[in-house]
Formats: sequence, structure tokens, C-alpha cells
Amino acid sequence: MSPYARYAVLRILLFAVVLLIGYAVGMREFLLIVFALVVSAVLSYLLLGGPRQALVERLQQRTARRHERAVERQAQREASGRRTRSDEDNAAEDAEDESRRG
Repeated sequence: MSPYARYAVLRILLFAVVLLIGYAVGMREFLLIVFALVVSAVLSYLLLGGPRQALVERLQQRTARRHERAVERQAQREASGRRTRSDEDNAAEDAEDESRRG
């Protein structure tokens, strides 16, 4: 199971358990929902550190891979001399900024 799904399922289960406990002790309606949200949030912070850390690591890896691919694509564009519309827009903005400064 992916870290995303695992963490989400655990959070939902924790909320459901707290909701059932609150209902069993006589809480109803708004108070029950607020109680379940607050208590499950605190408990998830205390109990789900491992799954949360696995999720964070997975997100960091994914972000690093995306960044590496973006740098590679930019290097390939620069090496080939191709310019994208975004590159042209950035160059035009930079030139405009420079002309205003000096």
C-alpha cells in the first residue's frame, strides 16, 4: 500500500473510532463532530508518526525527481539553443526590469 493511502486510511479509521467512542458516551451532533476532529487530530499526531514520516519521505523523493527532470530539460533546451515561450517571456521581463533600473 502506498504511503499516501496508508496514512489516509489510518487517519480515517482513527477518526471513526473516536467518533464511535464519543457517540457511545452520549455525545451527539455538533459536539460529537468537534470532539472527534480534535481528538483524532491529536491522536494522529501522537500515534501516526511513522506513517507520516514515510509519506513525507515519499513526497521529498518525488519533488527531488521532478526538480532533477526540470533541470535536465532546461539544460537540454539551453544546449540545443531552443527557447520556449516561457524563456522568451522571462527574458523580456528581465530586460524591462533592467531598463527601469538603469
